[in-house]
Amino acid sequence: MTLSREGEHVPPHLRRRARVLAGLIALLAAVPQAAAHAEPDGGKIATAVRDDLKDGAATFFVRLKGEADPAAARAPATKAAKAAAVYAAKTGYAERSQARLRGLLTERHAVHTPFWIVNAVKVTADPALAAEIAALPEVAGIEPIGTAEVPRPASGTQQSLTAAKGVEWNIDRIKAPRVWKKLHNRGEGVVVATIDSGVDFAHPELAAQYRGSRPGGRVQHDHNWFDATGVCAGPTPCDNLGHGTHVTGIMTGRSGIGVAPRAEWIAVKGCESAKCADDFLLAAGQWIIAPTDRDGRNPRPVLAPDIVNNSWAKARRDDWCRPVVQAWVAAGIFPMFAAGNTGPGCDTTETPARYAESHSAGSFDVNDALMPESSRGPGENEVTKPDIAAPGVDIRSSVPGGYFVWTGTSMSSPHVAATVTLMWSAAPALRGDIAATRALLDGTAIDAPDAGCGGTADDDNAFGEGRLDAYAAVRSVPDEPLGTLRGTVTARGRPLPGTEVTLTGPLRRTTANGRPLPEAEAAGPPLRRTVDTGRDGGFSLRRLPPGDYQVTASRPGHTTATLTIKADRTITARLRPTRSR
Repeated sequence: MTLSREGEHVPPHLRRRARVLAGLIALLAAVPQAAAHAEPDGGKIATAVRDDLKDGAATFFVRLKGEADPAAARAPATKAAKAAAVYAAKTGYAERSQARLRGLLTERHAVHTPFWIVNAVKVTADPALAAEIAALPEVAGIEPIGTAEVPRPASGTQQSLTAAKGVEWNIDRIKAPRVWKKLHNRGEGVVVATIDSGVDFAHPELAAQYRGSRPGGRVQHDHNWFDATGVCAGPTPCDNLGHGTHVTGIMTGRSGIGVAPRAEWIAVKGCESAKCADDFLLAAGQWIIAPTDRDGRNPRPVLAPDIVNNSWAKARRDDWCRPVVQAWVAAGIFPMFAAGNTGPGCDTTETPARYAESHSAGSFDVNDALMPESSRGPGENEVTKPDIAAPGVDIRSSVPGGYFVWTGTSMSSPHVAATVTLMWSAAPALRGDIAATRALLDGTAIDAPDAGCGGTADDDNAFGEGRLDAYAAVRSVPDEPLGTLRGTVTARGRPLPGTEVTLTGPLRRTTANGRPLPEAEAAGPPLRRTVDTGRDGGFSLRRLPPGDYQVTASRPGHTTATLTIKADRTITARLRPTRSR
């Protein structure tokens, strides 16, 4: 006998009805419960951010839908115009698409930082405001702020194999001295940037090549240096890790440690130390396209560098940095990355080096053997990675206060970046043509077959296209007729040493005999070259495309002259600055 709780007998057919009714009641009761656990933001808030919000306010990225198409930069002929076009397209799109979000955040007095290099805003908000943000239809997602890392270089042992030649083994191995001596090219007229831990700008290896250097030991850090992290005390560049100074020395060091010792360098500190927060890297990426003053104001795309070296990486695979790399390419800025030190396994190339848009470097040693830790490919969509290999084992270069020997792909990448400066110095018309430059780099690399991770004998996923050959790469560029300007700066017949001479142009491109080129052929990247006069008041500027240039000498007054540089000719000029009143 079945009894109810009151002890009454319940017929079987009523028991069946009761069970059905109980199931319906349970189902109905589950509906509001499920709704209570549903994500009111439509799943836009990432789990990591949701967890942070449980403790109150959190800081995160708000990603908005869509990105500006940098295709607007394809039309301008000059590199400076390309950078300006990318900056205008990116900032305009960000202002329009972020307008409602920025207005809401301002109204709520929420701390926020908008970015334009990617369509995102960094926000600090409580759970209620986060939910309100997520409800905006233009918001694609609310994501945590991640970090990248400077690949930890290992201490190495100094090699003495080329001590008699006065250069480090790695510089000799890629044949950079042949470029200097046989082609009379040390990277003049090209600017290379680094996003890293900073730079010791006063290091004797680097001080003269810093674009901010001025006569008499003065420096101008605005538009030449930026600290995105806020770590450096005051406006002076610093490097609290030494990594960025080491990398910059490999590119432009003067005493045999650098590939392009006459190229100019600028830098942005995007890494607090060994860690590089995503928001700092985004700020650094923006600065590369439109360098600002030290306060982050007065952006000037005309001062964008030609090449940017990135010896940092993210183990996580995502697309967060792809718009940055794409914007650099559209602006005619060569994007160079270290492949990473997570080998010897295959498919270990890190982000952003694994992007098809990035040019990446693996590492080999003094015996031309691949460094075991050098990250391998393939990259995304099975593209070959790394793209090329360069010296990266036992590399001696500058660090704050002296020199150090380090090992890693962080040391390989700047060899390639600096080789591009030599190529673009040899052929100024090639500046900003990323695709053509990559093809020449790859086509002149020395094959180093390694089938361990797939690929072909001349293009594998260990060495990439092969080992870097700077001399062959520079020899492969278009043969461009170039001229030289030499002169003296005097006052009352006496030479003026330490005078800054600035050349800009060409204002008009000409043929070898000085005749104007047709407008369709005359478009070319403008140059801005600065040099200080020596003890005799003399100066020299080499590797100038034919055309009309404006030359200015300043100390303590100024004088301006317009000179026509002819191909394969040396023009002599005398400048006489006026005295300041």
